[in-house]
Amino acid sequence: MAESTNKYVVDGYSFSSRNDYEKALKEKEAISYIVANTNMADMKSVLKIYNKSVDKKSFQTVIGLEFVGNMRKSLISSGIVSKDTLMNVPVPKITGVNKATASADSGVSDIKAEKYKQAYENAVAGRTIRNMVIAFLVLIIAAMLVITYHSEYSVFTYFTDYKTKMEDELIDQYESWKSELDKREQELDKREQALKVK
Repeated sequence: MAESTNKYVVDGYSFSSRNDYEKALKEKEAISYIVANTNMADMKSVLKIYNKSVDKKSFQTVIGLEFVGNMRKSLISSGIVSKDTLMNVPVPKITGVNKATASADSGVSDIKAEKYKQAYENAVAGRTIRNMVIAFLVLIIAAMLVITYHSEYSVFTYFTDYKTKMEDELIDQYESWKSELDKREQELDKREQALKVK
């Protein structure tokens, strides 16, 4: 007899049926997922999870109800909401008569928990993609700024004396061409004079 009572135990709570036991295990898994993926110190996040859990009646067993109750205590003690404005935790009916209804309710709550989990995963994936795109754009802008900064004629040098530099470069180039042409002309003159002398 003692063996059968210890058969369906979750966190020190003994469940009378396999169905309730499995439901408690699923709720424990959902709680672990929420705690792992949520900053439980951020009371605004906790309030959102609390409101969704209460509104959708996501937790039906003592495992889930204890988690929701602890969130409620944390929210009230933090002062983010008052006890009067916070939604009450709904407690499911405890009946052993209609097992079909109980299993149907279990299926509905499992579907709700799965939808909540899927919505959360989609939100996390969307946030990750958004952050990657932002990081990529920031890198591109930074690279463009670095290239522009190191360029001789850029937005950063617009208000400096870049026009004077350009004119000086053109004048220097012209002078070097002129001196080269002068040298060639002198060489040609020397050749012509040498040819005339012969």
